[in-house]
Order: sequence, then structure tokens, then C-alpha cells
Amino acid sequence: MEMRLLLCKNWFASPVISPLLYTRSLYSMANTTSFPIAPQAPPNWSFTPSDISGKTNEIINNSNNFYDSMSKVESPSVSNFVEPFMKFENELGPIINQLTFLQHVSSDKEIRDASVNSSMKLDELNIDLSLRHDIFLQFARVWQDVQSKADSVERETFKYVEKSYKDYIHSGLELDEGNRLKIKEIKKKISVNSINFSKNLGEQKEYITFTKEQLEGVPDSILTQFETIKSDKDSNETLYKVTFKYPDIFPVMKLASSAQTRKQAFLADQNKVPENEAILLDTLKLRDELASLLGYDTYANYNLYDKMAKDSTTVMNFLNDLKDKLIPLGRKELQVLQDMKAEDVKKLNQGADPNYYIWDHRYYDNKYLLENFNVDLEKISEYFPLEATITGMLEIYETLFNLKFIETKDSQNKSVWHDDVKQIAVWNMDDPKSPNFVGWIYFDLHPRDGKYGHAANFGLSSSFMIDDTTRSYPVTALVCNFSKSTKDKPSLLKHNEIVTFFHELGHGIHDLVGQNKESRFNGPGSVPWDFVEAPSQMLEFWTWNKNELINLSSHYKTGEKIPESLINSLIKTKHVNGALFTLRQLHFGLFDMKVHTCKDLQNLSICDTWNQLRQDISLISNGGTLSKGYDSFGHIMSDSYSAGYYGYLWAEVFATDMYHTKFAKDPLNAKNGIQYRDIVLARGGLYDINDNLKEFLGREPSKDAFLKELGLQN
Repeated sequence: MEMRLLLCKNWFASPVISPLLYTRSLYSMANTTSFPIAPQAPPNWSFTPSDISGKTNEIINNSNNFYDSMSKVESPSVSNFVEPFMKFENELGPIINQLTFLQHVSSDKEIRDASVNSSMKLDELNIDLSLRHDIFLQFARVWQDVQSKADSVERETFKYVEKSYKDYIHSGLELDEGNRLKIKEIKKKISVNSINFSKNLGEQKEYITFTKEQLEGVPDSILTQFETIKSDKDSNETLYKVTFKYPDIFPVMKLASSAQTRKQAFLADQNKVPENEAILLDTLKLRDELASLLGYDTYANYNLYDKMAKDSTTVMNFLNDLKDKLIPLGRKELQVLQDMKAEDVKKLNQGADPNYYIWDHRYYDNKYLLENFNVDLEKISEYFPLEATITGMLEIYETLFNLKFIETKDSQNKSVWHDDVKQIAVWNMDDPKSPNFVGWIYFDLHPRDGKYGHAANFGLSSSFMIDDTTRSYPVTALVCNFSKSTKDKPSLLKHNEIVTFFHELGHGIHDLVGQNKESRFNGPGSVPWDFVEAPSQMLEFWTWNKNELINLSSHYKTGEKIPESLINSLIKTKHVNGALFTLRQLHFGLFDMKVHTCKDLQNLSICDTWNQLRQDISLISNGGTLSKGYDSFGHIMSDSYSAGYYGYLWAEVFATDMYHTKFAKDPLNAKNGIQYRDIVLARGGLYDINDNLKEFLGREPSKDAFLKELGLQN
């Protein structure tokens, strides 16, 4: 996910550390003292609510004064207008991103609230500034000038002026003043809605309670992480509080043998944050009104203008073609799971309902893997304690991209927003005798009240050149929600969590290695949004490779590597029920497009639409229930991901092509890794992504590998 402020980027996309006794050192270097001191200190995180408010007001005043001064430049040119704008944008981005990031990670509610208020004020400022007609006219004059002498204008400067001018046009600056005022009012309402939707998700503390009997099948190792309370009805009865954080709710859905427990857990989780429904509905209407004012038939077409797909017809054709191809495979996969449940009912409970429902899916998917592939995901997790896995993961990224990760262990040199957070310096090792500093990355890995509830990478400061010789280095943060260690064992990662970790670190590397002069052309937020997931999706493939998984492993008690038999069984499951998984993604993507292309929102039942589409596309019955998972569908409230969720599957086409072309035969090929780093990642958004892909692949991109992965092509 990304949030744009004052043309600056704050990356945060799709879900926190106690000392561990069973770990290796984080970094693999034997002698870190040979490294020079980082030329740029990490950001200072000692904010008070008053600091946040004061700095926000300072930014607002400085920004308005700067824009006022730029509007008065009589003969705007690259030197007296564009370069000051680029400098202003570069310097303002880091502090804005810090102030607005704290709402997602601070353990202090007053700081989170101050950060939310800062976001609202800065979003309002951004909207005001982005619709200043006097500045648009200045950019229009410069754009006309640089077009006439494009060959003599530096590429980044030319692209900066071109994008700024086109963004102003897209925002409606050519319309009359009355319509511009309407657009401003609508955008401000959408901004407030988006912030409130996100805040409601972050602040929710909802839970559901079960007795131990109701949680039959959930192992004691999971039960110990649940808080317990006494029942109101029976003081002798202990109830387990299951929150809707991933480490709590997912094990219940996967392991509870009671269908009634799974149903209650599923519906409670889906129906959390009910106050978000009205916010979403209002936003959909506002977006439709905005698109109409700007001359677009739908909001989807308005928001797709700078994506690779370009329009909703292309997106719908892509999604529906995939759906039609996958449904026959999905039906075959589903029949196997349906038969499993029917057999269970026949053996164990003659009176139970043998039909297969949406809340049964995680349980029988997991049971199928265990019974047919001997894949015990809990057993496998014992070989992947968090700290050892981090070490192994970073070693892979070090090899591929010629980098070195060094954690700051000395508390005197750490600057973090919470004691759980790891602070890591990243160095480029192209010249081992003279390492070059790359930037800072943070790992915030465990759940806590008020924290962002999914997994995402937040870009806190994009790389840029301060002057001809001095670079401002990037800062980025991985925010995840892995289970915490207990007194009996460390945090253990499920395989899907390892996949998530690799994915989010892929975004982090994209943030770190940008080499352009201007911040807006570096990092994930600089590329088309339907490509932004591709670099991270490509790196997920390493989590399915036998050698890499064995090297990552270290049993939390003995340090032993995971047995090959367990790894072989796990790898065999990669595509098991893969059609059903992709159909679930298609449900999200098609729902997103449905509500953003609807021209009769007044009569749209969003609840019926969500549930009917899920049943039709995922093929799994809702069991006569209606649930409201859209109330926690955070992507749909993002400017970038709205009418853009399809991008996960769209980007996977390129991710799969890159991996199978360059890495499948030799996953740790450093030559190819460095080429990928420098061609696909480091160039950011300065060059057309298709040109970068063609250079890296040695040919035009192809969808053949993607279709083969899905089982749709031999």
C-alpha cells in the first residue's frame, strides 16, 4: 500500500521482539568492526504528541509559503522553478513519512492519535497544493519549454516536469474554478474516510471466546498464547480469548476440529469493524462523483490511467480469462475436500452437516496436506525460529544482491519506536575493500495493540541526491505480525510466514537500492502500481527451493537442519489447491472492479455483491450466511490499490517470468541477481518498466511461465 503526501511517497502495502535463547547472531559477518561508521544516522523517533503537532503545522506553513513564492516566479525555468521544487520535495518527504507512519506502529495511543491528526492535516494540505491553478500554469509554461529542447534537458528533470504536468491535468486543473472546488471538496472527504477506515482497523481490539472443548484440535502450544478469562455464566469455566490478529485467528481456522467453532470464528473475524461499512459506501459514491467530474465513465478508468493495464476493459478481460480457465481445476480440487468432510461426518458425527462451507476451507486444506503429503505445518515451524530464519534469509539476499546487513546491537546507537524493533544498516559489497553504505532498514515483527494488523513495507525515506556528490540514503521498515516468543520457546515461523517475510523484504530492497537523483523516481512507489508487487513476488520462489529451505532451517532446541523428507513433502504441496487459492484472489480483484465500475451505487447491495461473488468465484458455499469481509479490506480504501487489486495477479506474470528465466536453474546466481538489482530495481520509475524487463530478460516478457505455474499450460 502507498500513501502520497506532497508528491512524496510513503510505501506501506498486503499484516513486534523478545530476547530469545535459541538463536544465532543476526548477521553473518565475523568481524563487523571492519565496516566504517554509516555516513547517515538513523532517523530520530523520540516524538511526543506535541512534537508531531508542531512539526505538522511547520510543514503546512513552510509548504504554503514555498508554493506562494513559486507562483510569483515571472519566467519559470528548470533552474529557478523545477530544481527548487525537486529539492523541496526531496527534503520534505522523510519527515512527512515519519509523522504519518507512527499511527501504524506506536504503542502510545496519544502518539498514534497525533499521527492520525497529522495525516488528516497533511492530506488536506496535499489536496490544496495539488489543485493550485497558479502552480499548474507555471508547470505548463516549463513543460512547453522543455519539450522544445528535450535533447538538452537531463532525463530526470524532463520526466519530473512531464509527470507533474500530466498529474495536474489528470487532477482536473484544466477545468473551470467551480469544478476544481468540487474536486477539492470530494478529495478531502475521501482522504478523511481513508484515514478513519485504517484507524478503525488498527485500533480494533475485538475477540471471540471459546472453551477448551470448543478448541479441540488446537494444540497446547497455540492455546498458551491466548489470554484466558473466567466465564460470566460459570466462574469455574475458563474461556480463551481469540483475537483477530493473524497468530490467533488463523490457527483456530486451520486446526479446530469443531465445524461450529470454525464457523463462529470465521464470521466473527469477517464481521469485525462494522463501522467501516458506511465509510466504504460513502467513499465509493465520492469516487464515482470524482471520476464523472474529471470526464471518466468510471472511477476504475480514472485510477488506471498510469497503470500498465491502462483501462478497466483490459483488467476485466485479464481477470475473467483467468477465472474461466481456473474454475474447472478449482472444482476438481474442491471435490476432494468436500469428500473429506463428508467422510469425517460419516465416521465421527452422524448428525452433523456434511456440506462444505467457506469456514471449513482452511481446516480441510490443512488436513489434506497433513494426510496426503505428511505436511505438519506446526512441526515444520519448529525448524524455523525467527532469529535463525532472519539470519538465513539475509544471507540469501546478501548473496543475490551483493549486500551486507548489520544489526545495531548497542542500545546507545539504536533509534527505534519500540523496543521490539530491529535496526539494520545495509551496505553494498561490489567493492569488498570499500563497502558503500546503502541505507537503513527496520524490522517490526510482532503484534501489539494499535499496530498495523497485516504485513507491509513502509518506505520512510526514498534515496535522493542532496547535491552533486552527497546522497541522502533511504530508510524503510518491514511491519509484520508474527507470534512472539514465550518462556518455553522462541517465535516460530510457519512456512507461509517465511513467504511473507521474503515478500516484504523484497519491497524493502526495492526501496534501498534506488540510484536516481530524485526521490520520486526511486523505490516501489515510483513504478506502475500493477507492477509494484512483481519484485517481491519473484523472491517468494526462494521459499519453495529445497536447498534454500534447508539452509534457512535450525531446530529451535537442537539447531538441527530440517529433514529432507519434511522439505520434500512441503515442496510437493506448492500447487496443491492452487486453483482455489487463485480463485480467492480473483474474488478480491473482481469485487474491487465491480464496485469501482458500478454506475448505480445507490441500488448496489455491497453485502450481497461480496458474498455472491465469493460463492460464485471461489466455488465454496456461504452456508446461507452473509459476512462483511469488505469492512477490513484495507486495499480498497487506498488510492493506489483501489481498482488495482488485480495488480497482484498481473504482476505475478512478470515475477514468474523473471524467476524462471534467470534464477530457476541457479537460484543464487549473483551475476543475475546484481543485474536484476541494477536494471529492474535501481532504475525505479525513471524508465519504462517494459524496457527494463526486456533488457533484463533478453526478450519481451511472456506469460507462459505464469500459466504453467497455475497448471494451465504444459
